[in-house]
Amino acid sequence: SIAKNVSACLQSFDSLSESDESPERSDPDDMPLLKVKSELSRFKVWSANIGAHRKGRSSLDHRLRDASNIRNQVLRLLQDLAESLSDAKVILTGDITPWDEEPLSSDEDDSDDDYALEPDSSTPSELSQIFASIVEDINCLLRLSVSIRNPAPHDRFKKSSLTDTSHFEPFDVQHVRTKFSTASSYVVERLGKAISRRRQYFKYREMHHQKMASGLETDGEVEDALQSTVASSIPDHLKQTALDITNSLDEEDASDTGRSQTSYATSAANAERPKIPTLPQEAENGPFECPFCFLMISINSRRLWKKHLFADLRPYVCVSPDCPAPDQDFQRRYQWADHVQVYHWKIWTCSLGCNQTFTSLKDMKRHLAKAHAAASKSSHLDSLLTLCSRPKPTNDPAQCPLCDESLPTLKHYQRHVGRHQEDLALFALPQLPGDEDEGD
Repeated sequence: SIAKNVSACLQSFDSLSESDESPERSDPDDMPLLKVKSELSRFKVWSANIGAHRKGRSSLDHRLRDASNIRNQVLRLLQDLAESLSDAKVILTGDITPWDEEPLSSDEDDSDDDYALEPDSSTPSELSQIFASIVEDINCLLRLSVSIRNPAPHDRFKKSSLTDTSHFEPFDVQHVRTKFSTASSYVVERLGKAISRRRQYFKYREMHHQKMASGLETDGEVEDALQSTVASSIPDHLKQTALDITNSLDEEDASDTGRSQTSYATSAANAERPKIPTLPQEAENGPFECPFCFLMISINSRRLWKKHLFADLRPYVCVSPDCPAPDQDFQRRYQWADHVQVYHWKIWTCSLGCNQTFTSLKDMKRHLAKAHAAASKSSHLDSLLTLCSRPKPTNDPAQCPLCDESLPTLKHYQRHVGRHQEDLALFALPQLPGDEDEGD
């Protein structure tokens, strides 16, 4: 089974890390033990992320029960990794002499000294080639896990709805109210609750990751990556209250690592926009585990990293007062912009003789109730409202519902309000230990 092979690899890693190097080795830098331990950490990250060490329904064996081709690839890589680790150990301990250190045969000794060749220093030693094979096997496992591990976006967010983060709602709503003091109460409440839903997602991802990793011992390096963080974006005088509420939760619901705690935004007094977290250094080595959603991803540019973060955050919600889907989150700005243009960038002109024009459905309904009471109670009201509506010209001005700034066109409105929402969404990102902000 996969779990059995993972266990064998872990034992081989431990055995290799603890082995005493032979004093006769000519170049101990061929396989420094520090790098071996680094690869062990990467292997543990892979196993914890995908549940490769587990048994039962949560195991990788169970998940791949109908994908024999992928399962066979995983098994082949694990067996190759175990073999490489075993080969490395017998060389390190001096039980076997690597081919590049073997003495010349007697025939070669008797050859003419004038034609004797010096060893080719550019040829990698056997030990360094074995280490390269170990690295490549783990890289292949990580690349495979990107397609195996990541669920569909809809499934990810649907499952997270069972995680309770309501205790953060008052702080998230207050954050929006502080940043946008002129915004209507419904806008503040809607955007604040959207931030809390994002925390809900990250907390669910953290708890699920911990469940998948259970049963796999982690070393200090892996544990350091999972240390708790304090909600630095919550005002200092409210932090203890937030922590008290969190600590009062049932143990199984409480966050051990603080991933659900908030922290990635500038203060309300800071006019600068929040900054995107730095692309993790692990990205340089291929697929890596996202420190926020714990999914395996393959990203090598800041642009793709930002795209991934916003896919996690789903930063856009409709801020129109009469929206029939006020809690719908949009992953991309164009999706939200299309929603606004189709459903809300309209005007309503009364077709019952008075020709008055209104900029919101709510105002149109109020007019019908007041001036045309019979029509407002008709079973055909929806058809009448559709008849009265028409698209508003895209070059019509609009007012930002958050900061009241006047915007000349629909395009300006979408960009301006979209940026406000991106900034607010970043408030839900946990701050990672040692993370240094860099410009957006």
